Amino acid sequence: MSTITRKHGTKVTTAATPDERMAAIQAIVDEGQYAKIDGTMIDLFSAGAILAVDRALSPENQAKFRQYPAGKMAVLAFKLLK
Repeated sequence: MSTITRKHGTKVTTAATPDERMAAIQAIVDEGQYAKIDGTMIDLFSAGAILAVDRALSPENQAKFRQYPAGKMAVLAFKLLK
C-alpha cells in the first residue's frame, strides 16, 4: 500500500489488495481524518459505515464486498444501512 501525504494534510492511498484497502479505511476511523482511497475521498462517516457493514457480513459476502473499490463500498454500505 502506498500512502502519500499532501501539503495540506490529506492522505492519498492506493490500495492494491482488499486487506490494504480495509486497513486504510480502518486508519481513517482510528485517526479521524479523511483520506483519498482508490481515487475516491472517504470521510469518517463513510469509513464507519463501510466497517459496520463489513463486520456484519458473512465470510463469503465479506470477501466479495472487499473486492470493490472504496467508493463503491461506501455506496453499497449506505444502501445496506437504510
